[in-house]
Amino acid sequence: REILKQSIDLVKHLNLRTDEECNLSPLQLRTLSYVQKGECVKPTEIAKEFNITPATVTAQIDKLVKKGWIKRASCKDDRRVVNITLTPKAQNELDGVIDKTLEKYDWIFEVLTKEEEEQLLKLFIKIHQNAHSRKEK
Repeated sequence: REILKQSIDLVKHLNLRTDEECNLSPLQLRTLSYVQKGECVKPTEIAKEFNITPATVTAQIDKLVKKGWIKRASCKDDRRVVNITLTPKAQNELDGVIDKTLEKYDWIFEVLTKEEEEQLLKLFIKIHQNAHSRKEK
């Protein structure tokens, strides 16, 4: 339980700083990154991926549309279905925003040796895969 508590504390600390630094909340940044990978996604896919409610997704999408990062488009086959895509602004700037945000947190890992960093990455991947497999059951 202590490892979970420490992980949550670290994430909370980083979330606050990310929000202040790049003017996008951590959830908004993750949402943009997810949309970028899928190119065109449905809000329900975002909710499932991040294990959040559709209402939370709608609120995030509204904010990102207002900021000019994403746009909504009706599906050609079924107008009831809404797809989310990146705007040209997001396509041009998102990689830079993500890189800049990640660079700001490089200092966290300065205390680790290269071997420890590689081991930590393997452990995070293992935990992430387990979390996703449990979520799907």
